[in-house]
Amino acid sequence: MPCIVVTSDLHLGITSKYQLQALAEGIAAVEPDLTVLAGDIGEGLPNFVSCLDLFAGIPGVVGVLAGNHDVWARYGYGSQDLWECRLPEAVKAAGMLWLEDMVWQSGGLAVVGSLAWYDYSAGKLAYSTEFFAANKCKYNADGLYINWKWDDGEFAGRLGDQLVSRLDQVERETAVTASLVVTHVPLVEEQIARRPWNHRWTMGNAYFGNLTLGSRVLQFRKVQAIVSGHTHVGKHSTTARPHFPDLAPVSVWVVPSDYYKPKFVTVHLAV
Repeated sequence: MPCIVVTSDLHLGITSKYQLQALAEGIAAVEPDLTVLAGDIGEGLPNFVSCLDLFAGIPGVVGVLAGNHDVWARYGYGSQDLWECRLPEAVKAAGMLWLEDMVWQSGGLAVVGSLAWYDYSAGKLAYSTEFFAANKCKYNADGLYINWKWDDGEFAGRLGDQLVSRLDQVERETAVTASLVVTHVPLVEEQIARRPWNHRWTMGNAYFGNLTLGSRVLQFRKVQAIVSGHTHVGKHSTTARPHFPDLAPVSVWVVPSDYYKPKFVTVHLAV
């Protein structure tokens, strides 16, 4: 049974090198087969690269996904350049796997990953997508620091289609009996932290989930678990399979990492 560790929201440059070294040592002690760094790795490209170095000695394989902070336009790098070139190049130079364009497989388990992106579907239903697009800068700093050519719906759809395509590939692999989906942005309602008494938090949830993509992911029989980051609010629950009531619910996590308090979760799936 492969052992998978997922961490996220490391934010080197806010969280210190020494805190992240301690996290890497804790992960190494688990001796995982695969460790996934699921986004928001460093504040700016230099910190992104330095953070990868801290995890280079972990046993097993290290896979990497970007988070929204990783594509902020800073230090002379544009968001599109970071996404398409700089981040994947840095990951591959570190000897790690860029999980946006591949599937990791061990025995009967496949791990499929994506930054994913929010499409406002986790937001308050009384407001339109046009409202959330127009008011993004009020509720999420991505509106200030991301300068690529895509709008949120377009980018979310693009990444969603790519993730679904990889899941479809896994579904056709007879050697694979179970799959784990790892994303930066949460995908199902059970991963969303709701605080209806807090207006700003409620509005901000539009930028903290993609429930549209989650409903697509749950259409694949082999998906047994989903692990995400992004919200900094730890969650561990299950979500129902609307299309497969005969199957056990899907286990879901949000990694409880926060600034200055990096964490990881360990996932064992029966294969």
